Amino acid sequence: MPRITNWRRESRSPTLAYRNTETAARAVLYQAPDSYRYKWRGAILVDGYPVWSQGYETKDAKSFREELRERPTPDLSCPECTNDDVLIGEKAADGAKVQRWYDCPNCGYEAPSCIVYGAER
Repeated sequence: MPRITNWRRESRSPTLAYRNTETAARAVLYQAPDSYRYKWRGAILVDGYPVWSQGYETKDAKSFREELRERPTPDLSCPECTNDDVLIGEKAADGAKVQRWYDCPNCGYEAPSCIVYGAER
């Protein structure tokens, strides 16, 4: 199986953690709280804020590594202009779902992130 591009493993247990070599983003597969739908949760964190998350029934490290292969670097660039300095901002909560907002200081583009906690995929 090919190596995971741009991700270096930091730890194996109790969580499985990787660090992106280009952006210093973290990817973590950890045991979720009992209130979560799935027992294990995989997340990619940029500046401490989750930009991707997925629930797993078991500690499925193989599926988590496959996801990291598809996402070699977290994309936080503005789709409207060429700015790579997108700010991760305020948090919005809708029931059990939590979202972050991205703001571009150059053109004023604002967009919600994917829902990272809750009953989504």
